[in-house]
Amino acid sequence: MRNLVSCWAAKEFLVNDQEQLTESGHVRLIQKAMINTKRIFAGVILAALLACPAVAQLPNRVNLKLDASEAEAVLTILDKRAHHEDVTDADWQKLFGTTPYRRLKQRETSMRRPFTDEEFTNFVTALDARREQLRQTLRQWQSADLQAVAQRPLRYLPPEASIHADVYPVIKPQSNSFVFEAATAPTIFLYLDPKMSRAQFENTVAHESHHIGLASLDAAYEERIKSLPEDAREAARWMGAFGEGMAVLAAAGSPDVPPMADFPERDQVLWDLEAERFGANLDDLNQFFLDTVHGDLRNDAVAHEGAIFFGYRGPWYTVGYRMAVTIERELGRPALVATLADAREFVARYNEAAVNENAKNGGHLPLFTAEILKAVGTASSPPPAH
Repeated sequence: MRNLVSCWAAKEFLVNDQEQLTESGHVRLIQKAMINTKRIFAGVILAALLACPAVAQLPNRVNLKLDASEAEAVLTILDKRAHHEDVTDADWQKLFGTTPYRRLKQRETSMRRPFTDEEFTNFVTALDARREQLRQTLRQWQSADLQAVAQRPLRYLPPEASIHADVYPVIKPQSNSFVFEAATAPTIFLYLDPKMSRAQFENTVAHESHHIGLASLDAAYEERIKSLPEDAREAARWMGAFGEGMAVLAAAGSPDVPPMADFPERDQVLWDLEAERFGANLDDLNQFFLDTVHGDLRNDAVAHEGAIFFGYRGPWYTVGYRMAVTIERELGRPALVATLADAREFVARYNEAAVNENAKNGGHLPLFTAEILKAVGTASSPPPAH
C-alpha cells in the first residue's frame, strides 16, 4: 500500500535524472517511475538548532539529530592525503562504518543504483582539489543561525505534526539531496555543495523539514481514507503530492516572499515559466484525478502519470504553491494549515478560495471538478458507498 511518502518515491527517481539534464535546457523530462522505493535538503548543523530556546519549548514537535560523521571521515582521509600520510584500511573502514554512509548505501541500493565501497573509494581519492572548499562549506553551514529556519515549517504545520529526523550532510557522487524513509526512520540527506549559499541552505532545510512534518501525519490520513474504494483512495493519496508546493511556501515563510528568492536567477526563471502554465497544469492534474477515480489508470500507470507532474519543480510544486497561496490570502493561514492533515480538504478549500478570488477580482482561476471531491469524500461531499 502506498501512502503519501511513497508518491514521492516516483518523484525522487525522476528528479535525479532531470537534475543532470536541466543543464541542457530539458526542463520537463518524462521517465518511468520507480514504484517500490523509498522516497524522495536539510541542514547540516542542526545541533545549534536543538539548543535554541524556541525549540526547547517544543520538545515533542522538533527533534532533529545531526550526524556529520560521513563528511568528517571523508575530510580526514583527504587531510591525510594532502599531508602525504598513509591512508590505512582502518580509515576507510571508519568511513564505511558511519551511519550516514551505511544508510546512503541502503538507499542507493533501494533505488537500484550500483554503490560499492570500491567505487566510493575511487570517488573520494578524486576529491583532493575540492578538500578546502568542502571544509569551508561545512563550516559555513555550521555557523548558520537556524532558529528562524525551524519556525518556518512549524508555522505551516498542524499542531499534531512533528519534525523528527536524523540529518546527514554527506559527501557523495550524486549531487541530489532528499528525504529517506520519511514514514519509518525519517532522514534528511544533504549533498555538501560549495555552490549552495547559506540562504539556499536554510531554505532547503525548511522545505525538507516540512515534508518530514507532513509525513508524520500519514498514518492518520490513511485511517481516514481506508474506507474509500481503491481508485478513489489512490487519488486521495496522490493529492498529498501537493505537499511539494506547500513546502515551497513554508520555506519562503509567507506568500509575500517570492518562492525562489533564495535561489539563483536560473531557478527563478524556470519557476516563473512553469508557474505561467498554472491553468493548463491544473487542468492536467484534474484529468489525472478523474482518470484515477474512474479506474482508467491501472497497475503502475497511476504512479507513472503522477510522477510526470513532479518534473523539475513541476506542477505538484507550482500548482500546489499557487493553491496554498490562494487559500491563505482568501481564507487565512489557519484555514490553510487546517487542510494539511487531509490533502482532500486542501483541494476542496482551494476551490472555495478560488471562487472567492474570482468573484472579487473578476478572475478565472480554474477549479477541480466536483466529481473528484465527491469521489474522495471531502467533508462537504461524503464518500460514495461501496
